Amino acid sequence: MTDAGDLTVTLRRAWEHIPAPPAEDLQLMAWASGEESWRAFVNKAPVEVDIATPAFLGCTPLYDLPYRAAAAYLGTYLLSLLEGMQDQEDSGIFYDILTRAHVLACLSDPDFWERVIRPHLPGECRTALTEVALYLAARRDLLGLDEQPLAEIVSLSKS
Repeated sequence: MTDAGDLTVTLRRAWEHIPAPPAEDLQLMAWASGEESWRAFVNKAPVEVDIATPAFLGCTPLYDLPYRAAAAYLGTYLLSLLEGMQDQEDSGIFYDILTRAHVLACLSDPDFWERVIRPHLPGECRTALTEVALYLAARRDLLGLDEQPLAEIVSLSKS
């Protein structure tokens, strides 16, 4: 089984060519999440966002952004999820309840896949996403989720 560290490398490679979305795609973020959160993202490629800051950890924009920006920053949130799961494995606790719930909600939403993921992410990103889905299903003990939502995430990632 692949571990969180290996998946982090896979995700970074898949998303490293995804550029920062246009600043206008993020204009409502300052209003919805605050100026500090907006600054954490604007003009930053998905792999350049600092996921350790309170500005990032308090922001859940993927449902509110234009689709291409949501697809781009899904990579950022997946990196955060894996980091949180790794920290949980190491220490027994997790700190990312808001961002974790946000990512899992997006990944278990068929409409999000249809509007955001499938039309706006290249194949390499979708392949990496399938690997993440399989990892989440295998490590459901860390997520405290029933088998059904994770099976849905895996199914969506493979379709």
